[in-house]
Amino acid sequence: MTQVIKRGGKRRQAFNPSKIRTAIKKTAKEAGFSPSKVEETVKEVGEGVIGFFRKKKVVKSVDIRKSILRRLERRAKILASKWKQFEKKKSGRF
Repeated sequence: MTQVIKRGGKRRQAFNPSKIRTAIKKTAKEAGFSPSKVEETVKEVGEGVIGFFRKKKVVKSVDIRKSILRRLERRAKILASKWKQFEKKKSGRF
């Protein structure tokens, strides 16, 4: 089973694909995507990221985040922008 190293580097937790799907869905809905476009985006972006990281034993949460953002920027720049806005509001990372 894949373990995710959290941002602080000290905590680990089991890889949870539903977190990735949920985050992309919320972002796509906020961007005003239709329900079918939301699902399409989750499949294109989310499933690719999930498939890639599921094969690893240990990953960093920051690497998962970067991978999602790269894929969003290639497929739907507005979603990448919304994702970054949300993170900025939430934690002030940017």
